[in-house]
Amino acid sequence: MIDGCVPLNLLNPGHVTQAMIDYLTFTGTNSGFNEQHTAQATASGKLVDLPNHGDISLAIGADYRFERGGYQPDPLTSTGDTTGNASQPTLGSYHTFEGFGELSIVPISGGETIKWLEVNAAGRAYDYNTFGSGATGKITGLVRTLGGVAVRGTYGNAFRAPNVSELFSGQADGFPLLEDPCDVHPPSAKGGTKTLGTVAAQKCMEQGVPANASFGTSQQRAKSGGNTNLHAETGAVATAGVVYEPLRGLDFTLDYWHIKINDAINTLPVQTILSQCYTAGIDSFCKQVERDPGTHVISHIVDIIQNVGSLTTSGLDFSAAYQYRNNMGTFRHSLEGTYLFQYNLDTGTLDPNDPAMKRNQVIHGRGFYDLGVLPDVKFNIFTTWSHPSGLGAGFNIRFIDSFKECNGDNCNDATQARRDVSKYATGDLFVSYGVKSSQGTTRITVGANNVIDAKPPTIYNGPALNADESAYDFMGRQVYLRLSQLF
Repeated sequence: MIDGCVPLNLLNPGHVTQAMIDYLTFTGTNSGFNEQHTAQATASGKLVDLPNHGDISLAIGADYRFERGGYQPDPLTSTGDTTGNASQPTLGSYHTFEGFGELSIVPISGGETIKWLEVNAAGRAYDYNTFGSGATGKITGLVRTLGGVAVRGTYGNAFRAPNVSELFSGQADGFPLLEDPCDVHPPSAKGGTKTLGTVAAQKCMEQGVPANASFGTSQQRAKSGGNTNLHAETGAVATAGVVYEPLRGLDFTLDYWHIKINDAINTLPVQTILSQCYTAGIDSFCKQVERDPGTHVISHIVDIIQNVGSLTTSGLDFSAAYQYRNNMGTFRHSLEGTYLFQYNLDTGTLDPNDPAMKRNQVIHGRGFYDLGVLPDVKFNIFTTWSHPSGLGAGFNIRFIDSFKECNGDNCNDATQARRDVSKYATGDLFVSYGVKSSQGTTRITVGANNVIDAKPPTIYNGPALNADESAYDFMGRQVYLRLSQLF
């Protein structure tokens, strides 16, 4: 016993003194900045009138953009000398020159059968000091016909350079809830023995892990952050849609979209890295699992931002809206939603000589939680009302369909245990009153978000509190009062 030392018992908060707290805590300091400089010049106008009340117009422009960012974490935390997760500083910049042009041709306007016909062609050339130069293009078409029917479509290619955060963010430690795939006595076995699969046993042996390894850990250390070796994304986008307006103020739309991104910039779920190594047997993912050469425990799972093979997604956006006015004021009712057809992530180069490997390297995300909240259907319902007196009100209902989550975030493996994540719905409402004056419009709004206090559905693989903050409301019911001034 050290003379004058009083033992600290964290399980008995009543005996924790202020002196103990002062000894264990410190004041950390973090600092950061984001900086952007842009210069742009544009010119646009009509070039010529066409016979059928149409015209040809052109818009051109050029810009220069410089971006720079930095973040300096607390020195003690960054060195790992505190209970906080260690993180590294961020600092980096890039600049780009771009030129663009868009040609719009309207050969028909105001015709008897074809009310409007428009074709647009656009192009953009770029030069990045980090990723070189290139060009992208897009062509779109729109036809409005008799009876309130319109058809539209788009096809184009795309280029996206990694931003400052994706390139230069300092790497930080985290401790996700994961068991070591090589552990034959994991906590989930509850004192029993887990039999490793053939692929897992082989990969564990290649990494030097003993056949009877017992680590007993339910958390693993993972490293996340930026990656200066990232490549730019390229992709292709195609859309086709129809709009139907049978009555004034009433419209229905359907839009199909298909997007494929090559060298997609992504951060994979940590469990996906483990499953792709120890279930699919893909060596590139096994290289992201670093083990201590002596104890063989996982020292790091490298989960920094990376380029994956490709991301392919498609779906159908749908909406219906009706706006009308009567002696009660102006009303607008609308429904907007998305039906997802596919969300497939190709995690590496496919092996044409090994069909099994080809299946394992494509993660199908639709309806599963492997890649996040990707249900079949999501939609919003809105209603708003406004009165000439300044009164207004409205409500919104948000719905997210159910999906499945699986053991190890690996629903693509049919042998993994799975469960249904329940449907989710919540609603917001507000009442407002606005007064116009010579100073503009003053509006006061009283409202409530998540009126029914809906709780997020349980997602055991979720990143926080067994749920996912990217799709659900964690705050619960919120009542607010807002005063705004529009000049």
